[in-house]
Amino acid sequence: MAQEDPVSAQLTVLFDRDCGFCARCATLVHRLDRQGALRFIPLQSRPVELAHLPSEHDLLASMHVRDVSGTWSQGGAAWLRIAEVVPALRPMALVGRLPLARWWIEVLYRLVARNRHRLSQVLGLEGCSYRGPGPGAARILPRKPHDSQPHASDPSGHST
Repeated sequence: MAQEDPVSAQLTVLFDRDCGFCARCATLVHRLDRQGALRFIPLQSRPVELAHLPSEHDLLASMHVRDVSGTWSQGGAAWLRIAEVVPALRPMALVGRLPLARWWIEVLYRLVARNRHRLSQVLGLEGCSYRGPGPGAARILPRKPHDSQPHASDPSGHST
């Protein structure tokens, strides 16, 4: 797999590397992105090169993408942004333009996001420790930027 070029990538995708379901989705989309339009960065790497990061809670609650102009999208809207730049996913982007489709995509995204730990278990993947806000919610992001993972890599954690 070719290394993503941060200069040519149209979108930067932040994902939870410690959630089996999230990491698997990132890996699958990375494989579909044959043109290198996406740059994947695990949240746990504390990407200091990205200005104005959303809050830790927001980052863990849903997937985020940032375009080259610095505009952030999250959740279902982030998936639609990805679908716009990955040819194999463009039908999803076209569906997203239909009346009420964005609303349904957000509802579906929230349903999946709320149950990603269960989906990880069902699929036999490493469980997602994020359970949402409130007491007992897991803190996933490290407090210090000392992660050994490369910033731009194959989402499975293997350098490309």
